[in-house]
Amino acid sequence: MTTNQYDSRTADKFVVRLPAGLRADIEAAANAADRSMNSVFVQAIRQYLDGQNRQTLLLDALASAAAPLAPVSSSR
Repeated sequence: MTTNQYDSRTADKFVVRLPAGLRADIEAAANAADRSMNSVFVQAIRQYLDGQNRQTLLLDALASAAAPLAPVSSSR
């Protein structure tokens, strides 16, 4: 049985500048969930990106559904 071990020493790193108070909010959320600040931050970013992808899919579907409804212009 193989397991994927996460090694934080070799993981990609990214420095983020946070507005005043946001670090404390992340820390409070992490403490409340008994998780690391990093895992709370990563989950928030993933949820945001998933939401953006869903929004794009929905807008594309809406545009495709509305395309047949577009009025046909006639030249007179």
